[in-house]
Amino acid sequence: MLAPVESAALVLVVEDEFLIANDLGDILESAGYQLLGLAESGAEARALVAQAQPSVVLLDIYLKGEETGIELAHWLNQQHIPFVFLSANLTDDVLAAAKVTEPFGFLNKPFRERDVLAALEIARYRHAHSQEARLRQQQQTQIAVNEVIVTLHDREQLCRAIATQVNQFVPIDVLNLCLSQPEEQTFYWMLLRRTSLGTFERVRLPELLGLATSSERLSMLAHPTAAELGERQGIFSGVAFETLRQEFSMARALSENFGIQSMAFFPVVLQQRTFTSLQLGTTAAAGFTADDYAAISLIIPQIALALDNLLAYEELESRRQVKATELTIASAFRNGRDIADIAPQVAAAINELLPLDLLSFYRVGRVLRHPSAMDATVGNLGGHFQLLPLEAMPLPDSAEQAARLLAGMDSWLQEPLLNVGEAAAQARELNPVTRYYGNLLQLKSSMSVPIRLKDQPAIVLIIASKAAYAFTSKDLRLLQELAEQLAVALDNLLAYERIRLLSEQLEQENTYLSEELKTSHNFEEIIGTSPALLAVLRGVAQVAPTDATVLLLGETGTGKELIARAVHNRSTRKARTMIKVNCAALPPQLMESELFGHEKGSYTGATERRVGKFELAHGSTIFLDEIGELPLELQAKLLRVLQEKEIERIGGKGPFPVDARIIAATNRSLQEEVAAGRFRADLYYRLNVFPLVLPPLRTRPDDLLPLAAYFLHKLSQKLGKPFTSIANTSLQQIQHYAWPGNIRELENVLERAAILSAPPTLVLAEPLVLSAAPRSEIKPMQDTMRETILAALTQTNYRIRGPRGAAVLLGVKATTLEARMKKLGIASRKESQAE
Repeated sequence: MLAPVESAALVLVVEDEFLIANDLGDILESAGYQLLGLAESGAEARALVAQAQPSVVLLDIYLKGEETGIELAHWLNQQHIPFVFLSANLTDDVLAAAKVTEPFGFLNKPFRERDVLAALEIARYRHAHSQEARLRQQQQTQIAVNEVIVTLHDREQLCRAIATQVNQFVPIDVLNLCLSQPEEQTFYWMLLRRTSLGTFERVRLPELLGLATSSERLSMLAHPTAAELGERQGIFSGVAFETLRQEFSMARALSENFGIQSMAFFPVVLQQRTFTSLQLGTTAAAGFTADDYAAISLIIPQIALALDNLLAYEELESRRQVKATELTIASAFRNGRDIADIAPQVAAAINELLPLDLLSFYRVGRVLRHPSAMDATVGNLGGHFQLLPLEAMPLPDSAEQAARLLAGMDSWLQEPLLNVGEAAAQARELNPVTRYYGNLLQLKSSMSVPIRLKDQPAIVLIIASKAAYAFTSKDLRLLQELAEQLAVALDNLLAYERIRLLSEQLEQENTYLSEELKTSHNFEEIIGTSPALLAVLRGVAQVAPTDATVLLLGETGTGKELIARAVHNRSTRKARTMIKVNCAALPPQLMESELFGHEKGSYTGATERRVGKFELAHGSTIFLDEIGELPLELQAKLLRVLQEKEIERIGGKGPFPVDARIIAATNRSLQEEVAAGRFRADLYYRLNVFPLVLPPLRTRPDDLLPLAAYFLHKLSQKLGKPFTSIANTSLQQIQHYAWPGNIRELENVLERAAILSAPPTLVLAEPLVLSAAPRSEIKPMQDTMRETILAALTQTNYRIRGPRGAAVLLGVKATTLEARMKKLGIASRKESQAE
């Protein structure tokens, strides 16, 4: 006797003969089964199953309507519902078709109650044990997949392992894993294709689409839009796949190149906020089935766990690499001598984290033609980072244009920037620098971050790549972290650079001073108390604290250089060495190089770079002695220095600023030189800001004896002769001599006497006699008279009569002067205007 049936057992009878169906219903209810219903056709059966899923179905092979029991049996299999066929007089063909559906039993008409109940119990038992077996198999599959993929830490290896495991129980031809992280604006995909050997190999975009594919389509496929991605899931076959091809460029490419006819999309939910999708494709015409989809869905949690582990491992590995990169960069700065040596090492270190093709350090606010010590650009040439030259870059023609360009460029670079895709193309057109390097290395994306020193953006770090979408927001944040570390290293390097430049400048000044000691007099102090000299010293005290240009006028030997040193020593620039240039002593062909410097190779014999006197005097004072001897072509360049405060080396790429105070001196009358056309009027007006006229020694009789005593003491030390006095006769000559050579002549006369005299009294070697004045040219009286009258007319602006007229100036009557003018052919003002 059969065991009683639990109340949960629910049976559906599908039979088109009412009497048989009704009889089966009575048998089932009497045995304790619940009857879901009696159905005559497949449509009625589906409707009843939709209401409640039966525990077992009694199914007649022959039914009313178009659908047979065998067709309905296939559907029941998909729903995992066990069934027992009801039949009578089965043919071999029908029996074979029925067996394919894998029924849980057969009942032949007419039925005995015991046979019906036994068949139902056997069907339920087999179904229950097959479910357990399936669950055990699923668990074993999940464990196997988990063991294979959960420990893999390489994306490509992980995707290969997933594809291999999936292919073991559902044949696939392609696998595509898409992983998008919206917060970091990153998108990653891995496409694998099954080979003829059954293994899986990676397919890259050019291989998928062909080498002739445009970069725009490659970028579109590598970075699909949000509308393309969507959150698709399920099976896409037939018409659904055709629709998918129109909406999803990857599906279209797989269909066109690999003959894929069906795809299945599985969303993968990760712990991080991502959009992750596993996409499978097959070339089979039948496509994927619901059972295939269900089977693969079983291992999706294991795939999610493996991806979570992978992302966590990558995050830890990324932090480790960042620390390693920071240490490498610190080592590069510690061992490098300058930025040109350091930049390639920094680029190679960052390349391990962020693959790049160009790295540049740019000093904010510099002039492009004259890079600072902190500027360097390196490119990836043949796998090695090398310094890229600036010389070939097309630059603005003038410093003003460069300054305008930099004004926009600096503001643009002082914030973190990410330029990929179309934004990178727009950035390349902003200035000639990005355009030049972009064309040189075929760069298509870039990032830049400011490096702040003392809370101010001082240097900009720029990296660029040939890939259109090489960088993401996460990469930009990473570069900002590196910039914080670079700030400390660059600040130290700048300090070292400043020390080096100051050391070089100090060395140059020492060299200059050594040369000056050999050639200059180097008075220790100004000797004299005469009113004329005191007036000059008052002017020195007034002008010295300013930066005004000083013009020293006076005869040769009056001590113009000494006054220039006094002005410098009482100015704010006294901490720096005053630079002296004797314009009369320089050969014309070397004068420009001496004043402004030259670059190496700028002309024959220029074997090294030379720093000019103006550049050496930056922050100090430059004394231009004998300025009246300066050639006209150099006068124009000197005028530019006064006006623009900038100079340009011979062979240089453009001007650069200098801050040098100018003190000029001459024994010529610059006004006469301007009138004669030998000196530029505009330069004269620029120099004549604060003129100081040094009095000649003949106008300073009270200073003669103090000066003689000073030189006597100096010569005693120089020659090793203990002179204590000067002979009276020699003193009288000194006091009554006119000294046309001024102080220089006095020193030379006393030095000659000291050499020839025996101590302790100095005696002049020979009497002091003025040389005869040169005889003037004798001219005819008419010419002399004519020149005198013309000079008087010029001085009185051709006024003849009146108290300010030429007649009064010449001491003759106006009528007499007019008669002389007529006789000598000198026209009056009215006659001149008429002519």
